[in-house]
Amino acid sequence: MKTVKIEELRSVLQMEKTRFEYKKRDGTMRKAYGTLQFTYIPEDKQPKDNSVLYENFRYFDLEKGEWRSIAKDITEVIVFDF
Repeated sequence: MKTVKIEELRSVLQMEKTRFEYKKRDGTMRKAYGTLQFTYIPEDKQPKDNSVLYENFRYFDLEKGEWRSIAKDITEVIVFDF
């Protein structure tokens, strides 16, 4: 388990599937198992336009099978598979 900046989480998720946790704006903790590797994202869920900029950090939640986001003011997360 390690606390990392959101930029480091992006790098980890681009390389592998990862379990992590972060505090949401409402103060509750959210546990997630996600990735940014297209190998693990169903083709119909892959973004059609990679140039789209998002205000929040987006990742693909492997347990929910959907894209999720972390608010832009969340700067650190706890990574378990590190």
